Amino acid sequence: MEQLKTGILFQDGCVLQRQKEIAVWGEGPEGEEVTVALAGSRAVCRVENGSWRCTLPPMEAAEGLCMEITCQKETLSIRDVSVGEVWIAGGQSNMEFFLCYDAQWEDMQCAAHENKNPRIHMFNVPRLAFPGHDKDVSECGYWFEEEDDAWPYFSAPGYSFARSLQPVLGVPVGIIGCNWGGTSASTWLEESWLKDAPLDVYLKEYEASVAGKDPEELKAASVKAFALEDSMEHRREWAGVMYGIGLEEQKEWMKRPAGPENPMGPYNVGRPGGLYHQMLEKIIPFSARGVLWYQGESDEGHAEIYDRLFTAMIPCWGKSFGQELPFLYVQLAPYGWWLGGTGEKYPELRRRQEMVGESVPGAYMASIMDLGMYEDIHPKHKKEVGERLALLARGKVYGEPVLCEPPALIGAERTQEGIALHFANTGIGLWEMEVQPENETEAERPSPLTGPEQMKDGFVVSQEGRLLEIREIDLREDTMVLRTEPLSDVKCQVSFAWVPYIRVRIYNSADLPMKPFMCEV
Repeated sequence: MEQLKTGILFQDGCVLQRQKEIAVWGEGPEGEEVTVALAGSRAVCRVENGSWRCTLPPMEAAEGLCMEITCQKETLSIRDVSVGEVWIAGGQSNMEFFLCYDAQWEDMQCAAHENKNPRIHMFNVPRLAFPGHDKDVSECGYWFEEEDDAWPYFSAPGYSFARSLQPVLGVPVGIIGCNWGGTSASTWLEESWLKDAPLDVYLKEYEASVAGKDPEELKAASVKAFALEDSMEHRREWAGVMYGIGLEEQKEWMKRPAGPENPMGPYNVGRPGGLYHQMLEKIIPFSARGVLWYQGESDEGHAEIYDRLFTAMIPCWGKSFGQELPFLYVQLAPYGWWLGGTGEKYPELRRRQEMVGESVPGAYMASIMDLGMYEDIHPKHKKEVGERLALLARGKVYGEPVLCEPPALIGAERTQEGIALHFANTGIGLWEMEVQPENETEAERPSPLTGPEQMKDGFVVSQEGRLLEIREIDLREDTMVLRTEPLSDVKCQVSFAWVPYIRVRIYNSADLPMKPFMCEV
């Protein structure tokens, strides 16, 4: 007889979403009745095709509850159940980014030790590439709190989001980490959403890569490659590369003999739809308030269609979960060089990211243009990322009257003084941080990565193909005046931070950095 089982999220310490219907599901004996009881609510369903799903009515915030699931004579008891706010932390390595590598990890440890917050609960969905994947995932698959053994290996942006948001809301907060480094957004949505042009390029590339190849040979090669990738020795070594080695060390790393190839195919983590089925489906249709998303690096090769890809993924998730899911996402930080990559397409990719927020209801973007690192694609200050996402949630999802978005260009004009740029989301006014001494000397040299010599504080002005000297920049609350050499009557182009690497130092009164833009005037 089939044993009664629950979905992976229904374990001791779980957090359920308040004010939404609560789906509870699992497996059990065919045709048998399953009863789910929680805090006076009760739902009954029947096992069909080996699976069952019950739906409890919406509840308000609560803590210390016990959920009982009964089938025949068997009862499962899930203890320490909370009802509060649930968020899914999705994306690739910058969302996966472990807490223990954050620049402020020691401070966060001290804060948690001195003032532990038991109302924050975390869960890592196991990062397994295919059914039967043999890998140590001891830090995954259960709910935990601060100072647990799994805590250092949780998403730094996700945890910092919860740590910032929970005291404001005053209810339990659950963060579900569902992320994997080095993955395209195309792996995180169901394949049917990729069938039409231009997104079908992902399917075509996959089909071309597996054409004429033996499936068993592809499997054998992937299993061999994962055996090395999943070894503790390699994971420790790779963590060092991912989270902190400098330019010269990276160059030495790249000279090392390559390990076994992990070919694209049905066992490769990057296959279209692969992680949608392998990870996301494990938590569908768990009720949540929304999604935190930090991804795009692996889609740089198709930067020109990233807006289309992300715009498809958002309703794909909403439909799959059967609920509205606001997406709070991070615009990629600047970088100059990492393992041979140069971020040359990042200006276009960042532009495409912003287009999603401008066109998709419920999608809101956070800027981290001040946090990038010249020699690393992984900014180390993830605490600030989580805090900015929390501020965005407070303003856009929870309706607080707070300044939560970065300055946004709303108009430009010529005046007697120069080019006047007008901004929204400034608060009590724009301000500029003083230039600090740089450790990354390469970033100070004008180059295609860091901008031309005529760039001043991130701004470039051109006219008829010629770059103009910017003599002075004057900040005036919600307006910025660029004083340039004399302009002719033809249109001129103004850009800000339109390079792979720059450290933006212009902020609004909420200390949110200005995002890149282009305009004509």
